[in-house]
Amino acid sequence: MTEFDKFIADEVAKYKGNSFPLKASLLERALVRKVSYKKLHPNPEDEFCIPAIGPSYRIINEYVQKMVEDKYDGLFSGVEDRNITVEKMYPDGYMILNGHHRWAAYMRIGVKKVPIHIVNLTNSHDIFQMLNDSKYDKRVTINLDEVMFRHVKDEDVEKGLGFPFKKVYKEHLLKGLPAVCNHLANDGYDIWVYTTGLYSREYIHRLLKFYHIDTNFIVTGATRFDTTDSKEKKQLAELFAKKYDVTIHIYGEALLYVKRSAKKSLHYELHKDSWSGDAIEILDEIHKKEIAAI
Repeated sequence: MTEFDKFIADEVAKYKGNSFPLKASLLERALVRKVSYKKLHPNPEDEFCIPAIGPSYRIINEYVQKMVEDKYDGLFSGVEDRNITVEKMYPDGYMILNGHHRWAAYMRIGVKKVPIHIVNLTNSHDIFQMLNDSKYDKRVTINLDEVMFRHVKDEDVEKGLGFPFKKVYKEHLLKGLPAVCNHLANDGYDIWVYTTGLYSREYIHRLLKFYHIDTNFIVTGATRFDTTDSKEKKQLAELFAKKYDVTIHIYGEALLYVKRSAKKSLHYELHKDSWSGDAIEILDEIHKKEIAAI
């Protein structure tokens, strides 16, 4: 074990069992751009901190070399993304969500103030609160990574935002998605959106609202729930099952309808060239069947 490996192990052990994420205020997220590297703590769930995998010294050395080469401008302009994405943490400092190797490189070359980007990811408490605020017994789940965020060159997308908002929001929505979400909202569905991306919930809420998709059921950094305590995960699953009798899952090329009380599920294909039209036609068909079953 190297000295740095021991340092990482000690950091993980120091906060194990007594740390948890906090919400950073809007002011803090806007104003805090650099902090001491000592205020950043490695994420125990990241491969970087898992002894069997650990940090890649090759990657760290590559960052060090690039940073040293570009240090003349004081900004390390050659590094594609200088910022380390972090989340405010109790009892102190910030937990690293993305950028462990850059953090190690900054420490190695002696940079005392490290550039950071603070985000407020969704946590379990947020989900419990969202479920409590829900008014319907039907929901739709949409994976942002598969359905919403698209590259302009690759897909037919919604019209981009105007200046200055396009400077802030770089993501593009699949064409027709606002119409599909509006249709679902009119039919009495809670719209749950998920992304594995490290976005603040507020960011996603504002972005979607520009496209007239108004929902507070937003889960960011969704992969963290893969490691959620099994008891808590079971409790959340039970609450979802109790709250929603009908769930529609919308994927890039498919729509899955699940009715819990009837123990029934239906699978529909969505064609790329007529994605939104197909989805709305299927939703109308489902709605008619639900009314007929009453």
